[in-house]
Order: sequence, then C-alpha cells, then structure tokens
Amino acid sequence: MTSPRDNPIQRIIRKFAYAFEGLFDGMMHDFSIQLQFGFATFALLVAWFMRFTIMETAILLICIGLVLCFEYLNSALESMIDHLEPKFSKEAKVAKDLGAASVGLSALISLIVGLLFIVNHL
Repeated sequence: MTSPRDNPIQRIIRKFAYAFEGLFDGMMHDFSIQLQFGFATFALLVAWFMRFTIMETAILLICIGLVLCFEYLNSALESMIDHLEPKFSKEAKVAKDLGAASVGLSALISLIVGLLFIVNHL
C-alpha cells in the first residue's frame, strides 16, 4: 500500500509494481488469459510470416491489447463476483455473461481485422 508519506517517485513505482503483479498473476494462474496470450502469439507469428505492414501490425497490436484488457477485466469481475456471491444467482450470471461477451466481441472484431489483413496479402 502507498503511504501519504511516500515521495511521488515511490508511489509511482509501487503503482507499476501492482500492475505488473496483476499482469503476471493473470498470465500464471488464469486459463482464459493464458489462452488469449496464446492466440495473440499465433496472430503475431502470422503477421510476421505474411509480412504485415507497420500500420497493419500496429492495428493488430491495438486489437490484441484490447482483447487482453477485456480478458483481464472480465477475470477480475468474475473473481469479485465469486467472492461476493459464492452461490449461484441470476444477477451474478448476467454480470459474468456480460463480461464474457465483452471479451468475445473484442476477439471476434480482432479476428475479422486479422482476416482482412491476411486476405489483403494473398
């Protein structure tokens, strides 16, 4: 935890440390996040093999970043819901489904963008 007595540099370093802790925790312990990193790696290998332009690669990286961000947020949401509502409830299911939909929609749009780039290189 940051303390009001910490200097601004210490506070910034701690904030980045917390962010990296979350990043690595998700990569090590969350299957959905691991799966998305696997898809991201595959997409980047395809982009490299097909010699995507710098602009195509930048757009692909933005798409990958959005999918990963949504996956991390969805995992955080699911974890919090499981903690607050360990028993099944319709409201918890709806919240989890909406979080999953955000990941699914961003992944679908990213797939379409990637396929458009691939078709353009054929």
